[in-house]
Amino acid sequence: MKFYSRKGFSMMAISSFLLFLSLFCLVNECYIPFVVILATLFYLLWTIFDTHYVISDNKLHYKSALLKGSIEISSIVEIRKNKTMFAGLRPATASKGIIIRYNKWDDIYMSPANADAFVQALMAANPAIKVR
Repeated sequence: MKFYSRKGFSMMAISSFLLFLSLFCLVNECYIPFVVILATLFYLLWTIFDTHYVISDNKLHYKSALLKGSIEISSIVEIRKNKTMFAGLRPATASKGIIIRYNKWDDIYMSPANADAFVQALMAANPAIKVR
């Protein structure tokens, strides 16, 4: 099953601001800031439109621009819904999402568009997961 990330308002607002700023730099012939801002805008848009999660073969695969990896669903211990994590691994684009604890000390923050269906799919693969 493939789940896409929820698009956060702040990411879209920052993208719009960067687009405006890059056009302002281009009009005023500031080419170096234009290239830097345009590269930042490209990476941000890449993150927004290429963040997704796939559940297959008893693994949870995640991808967000350059950040990608997989987690064994059997190693997931706990899922916390409607939380925010400010530090750590964050293949997400929204501020409210889920925190997945796996192995002994590992955490990852994700923001699937349909969190309930995402959690249900994980619970179907591993019923021992605690949901808080």
